[in-house]
Amino acid sequence: MDHMQQTMENRTPDTLAGPGALAGMAVTVVADRDEWNVVIVEDGVERRQSFVQHDWALSYARGQRLRLGLPTIPDPSSGTA
Repeated sequence: MDHMQQTMENRTPDTLAGPGALAGMAVTVVADRDEWNVVIVEDGVERRQSFVQHDWALSYARGQRLRLGLPTIPDPSSGTA
């Protein structure tokens, strides 16, 4: 799994962004040079999972949003909004 890296760091809830920030939960996809990072915030703890492929990052992010009970993001390839 050399295409993925995982790091953990702590963040305070007031530095979080997204609809679940006040509850200490959020999932976002962020571009970082030639990789895509999925940032998962759960109980105020931030984890990052890096992917080479954007589709892989989106798929992982969708799964994490489901796991955390956050609203899902529409799939742009499905043609529905």
